[in-house]
Amino acid sequence: MPVPEKLGGFKVLKEVTRILLVSPRESGVLPLRLFRALADQKINLPYATCVSDDRAWGLTLVVDAVNAVGTSAALVTAFTERPVLQYGGAILSIFPHRKNPEITRALFEAFRREGVAPDALASSPSAISVVLNERILNRASSALFGPFSFSAYRTPADWKLAQKGKEQLCKEVVASYQEKRPKVYGLEVQDGQALLKIKLAKGQIAALGPAFGRLARPGLSLTFLATSPCRESNQDQISFCLPLSEEDFCQQVLREAAPLLDLQNIAPAAVFSMNGPHFGDRYGIISELLTAFETCGVDLLGLSCTIASVTGVVPSAQLAAAVEAIRGRFDIPSVIERK
Repeated sequence: MPVPEKLGGFKVLKEVTRILLVSPRESGVLPLRLFRALADQKINLPYATCVSDDRAWGLTLVVDAVNAVGTSAALVTAFTERPVLQYGGAILSIFPHRKNPEITRALFEAFRREGVAPDALASSPSAISVVLNERILNRASSALFGPFSFSAYRTPADWKLAQKGKEQLCKEVVASYQEKRPKVYGLEVQDGQALLKIKLAKGQIAALGPAFGRLARPGLSLTFLATSPCRESNQDQISFCLPLSEEDFCQQVLREAAPLLDLQNIAPAAVFSMNGPHFGDRYGIISELLTAFETCGVDLLGLSCTIASVTGVVPSAQLAAAVEAIRGRFDIPSVIERK
């Protein structure tokens, strides 16, 4: 039996609402309009993903349940497409992630064994965040104790005891501080990436666990991972980035796993990520970023915002422009180029 992967811990945000929106690209509706509308309403986003395919933008937003009606109203005012609201959700985040596909594999396979179907997920350099129905939260958290061990607690019971009283404290911290120029701990960039996008039947995301296991090699990083809704109501899209040198092998693995898989890829691409003290606790961060990109003519391919981190994908040819755009809007002490 394999030794459990040792992680730092995991945390939960309950009483949230998931909001899905699919906007045809030909409509001219850009993600910036959406995130600007939410920033104008001072709505915080503890989780957000935005990924395009060849025909549409697919967006997943998570807001505190008390903000769901206001968020929906803001979106209806700004767009012709009506968003889909799914109440009774929770966000389960495990950390650290370290961009390791083996951790992704273990998480997917644990969920598959226990019959846990995540509604959405996204990764950052530090964590994987999973959006799911709050009714299956206990089953999902218990499933983690098979492939993972945690320094702070040894059993699901230990974890439940540690959570008492923390939920309200977390909610009270949200949006307690606003900066005119958001501070960033650091900006990491990694060029030479391939962005792969796969369409799957709803509820089948965790079935990709074995494929991610075959991709788990020493030194290989999964620099971007996010799910998004599709125009086809019975499908979801999962998108991820890995080195260009692994693109052919990855496509072979995926084709062997599911020969009829709907697979697209964009290459060369580049990934950026930045952490900040208030990225998960305040509104307007994504709006600031996309405004900078629009001003500098940078095309967004994919974006996720989870656990105080923003991770995005842009064409390789626009990486330098993206970095300058971010510098223009955020207080960045350093830029780290990963190989």
